Amino acid sequence: MKHLYRTLSQPIYDVPHIFLLLLFETALTSLVVSHIPYTEIDWVAYMQEVSAYQNGERDYVNIRGDTGPLVYPAGFLYLYSWLKTLASNAAAAGRASMESGDDFLELDGSTSPIAIRKIQWVFVVLYLVNSVVVTALYQRVLSGMRQKQRQRDEQNCSFSALVWTWRFAMGITCLSKRIHSIFVLRLFNDAPAMLLLYLSMYLFACCDAWALGCVVFSLAVSIKMNVLLFAPGLLLLLLQRNGSLLGTIRHLAICAVVQIVLGWPFLSTYPVSYIKKAFEFDRVGVGVTFVPFGYIGLVGEEMVECIHGSAKTG
Repeated sequence: MKHLYRTLSQPIYDVPHIFLLLLFETALTSLVVSHIPYTEIDWVAYMQEVSAYQNGERDYVNIRGDTGPLVYPAGFLYLYSWLKTLASNAAAAGRASMESGDDFLELDGSTSPIAIRKIQWVFVVLYLVNSVVVTALYQRVLSGMRQKQRQRDEQNCSFSALVWTWRFAMGITCLSKRIHSIFVLRLFNDAPAMLLLYLSMYLFACCDAWALGCVVFSLAVSIKMNVLLFAPGLLLLLLQRNGSLLGTIRHLAICAVVQIVLGWPFLSTYPVSYIKKAFEFDRVGVGVTFVPFGYIGLVGEEMVECIHGSAKTG
């Protein structure tokens, strides 16, 4: 039994393990879509915002849905415009249900049950691709651990236990109720944004493709600005990778150019409105909402005074 335990931890069994995980993911996600009711939260608002954009509106202040004004960058509009087209085509194919009043908001049928079910299956594909990318990142780390172990020229039970622990961690990622919900039951834009983020990580870590990775990272930001929370880590990695400030600035410029190109229809017409609404830097995330605003202001003032004092003494 001990021999089998160590044998199955060998690299040759990594691919079958990953295949079984993805097969399980496919079956589980399909069951979720088929048996758990869709939860309407933001999809109708997304379609309302996209419709305003498709009707020619370029002022972000005037692009809004039931949940309020649009607060996502331009990449969101482009992606969900495509999804709206898919949804409308699906609704047109089932026009009988539309005529019975399903499409009560008249958004080209994009909010009818038939349309939403079609988009759910699109998000199933996105979820499975996301699982492949995340699993590849896990596998990259495992390969690095194996390489270090080979340098020590030993293969003991403790390392086999580490391999199985890592595989177990990979399996746990398949069981997240929240991630399944975000992707296939809520259709949130977090889903494609995080997929692109993980893909950029894969390009950085596994392909050494830093320029392309920066493009993909910026595309993720263009769908949901929350991805910028990863920017400090990316900045550190770029500084380590380039070894110089100039090379880092070049990669950051790639990210900036992507944002300018995607946002140009809005930047060239209502730039202040776009920057203010698409990148609401004044919003406080849920991670710090427990801190009183007065305390945040006090801490901010103290930090400014400390920095100013350090500059004087320096």
